[in-house]
Amino acid sequence: MRAPLVLAAAAALAVPAGAATAAPRLQSPSLARIAAAPAFVADSTLAAPKASRLLLRGAYWGGRYTTPSGDAVTVYVSDSYAQDPAIPQRWADFLSSLVHGSELGLVTAYLAPLDEVQTICGADALACYSPQQSLLVAPGDAPAADISAEAVVTHEYGHHVAAHRSDAPWAAVDYGTKRWASYMEVCRRTRSGELYPGAESIPNYELNPGEAFAETYRVLNQRREGVMETPWDIVDQSLYPTSQALALVEQDVTAPWTKAATTTYRSSLSAQTRARTFSVATALDGTLGLTVRIGAVRARVRVTTASGASVADRTLAARHAATVRTTICGQRSYSVRVARVRGAGAVTLTVTRP
Repeated sequence: MRAPLVLAAAAALAVPAGAATAAPRLQSPSLARIAAAPAFVADSTLAAPKASRLLLRGAYWGGRYTTPSGDAVTVYVSDSYAQDPAIPQRWADFLSSLVHGSELGLVTAYLAPLDEVQTICGADALACYSPQQSLLVAPGDAPAADISAEAVVTHEYGHHVAAHRSDAPWAAVDYGTKRWASYMEVCRRTRSGELYPGAESIPNYELNPGEAFAETYRVLNQRREGVMETPWDIVDQSLYPTSQALALVEQDVTAPWTKAATTTYRSSLSAQTRARTFSVATALDGTLGLTVRIGAVRARVRVTTASGASVADRTLAARHAATVRTTICGQRSYSVRVARVRGAGAVTLTVTRP
């Protein structure tokens, strides 16, 4: 797992009530600017051992803070800053103001001046995140004239959200969360070479769905706060969020997908009813499991996609079962046809899908 550098996190996010003055509207650095400055290309990776050493070092102050909404958030501030309890409290309140779920209680935010952040995250990094430690390292003040600290933290918190969501069989931190990634066709577009999960260098960085998810999360929060949206400059325009994409990200944050659902269909075959066809809708990408069990009937089982592509074709002896597993990758329905060869008996189809 990687810890993404915020390249496009120059959002104009309003700071919650009781916090510092809201950040002004900022401009994201253009792709041309980044291409001309290789220092901004690579993401920073914060390995779990380094994250652990940072927390064990103890060169910080802060702790667990309760926000006005009742959330408990862990915020540490580098010893480089003068101790003021209002600082970590303000950041705890800010994090609590973002769209979040139970993962908020798992994050540890470590705030430091940019030069210290870069000793932790890498010489050219603006911030980093350790999925293993749920540790977010970011500047406590604006790292540049056109990038607010709040924007950097919001983008990185988007990675924290993804790290605590399932998009099985893929890692959500690289592919995005389940509903959003399915809607954006991340799997299909990755297979076709359009997207590059985990890419950390230009030009593929702008086609990294993990970064697109974090940027979409930033836009979601920006619009909720009612501030003017920062231009979408770093991630490819094809990944820019529609209203539906934003709604799905919010749903993935507040009501996350957790596991597959199982449905059972029953029918029978006979001399009069020689075949049964089951249509299986697949709204989400992921793993599809199909188990066919038959009674005293020999039958041929064919599984195809909506376009007619064959997934499986086999013949079952009487009183036998067969299981087919495939990856749903942009296909929104499958057809399961069970045709009698001889005999008569029951047919049971068990479907496990996201």
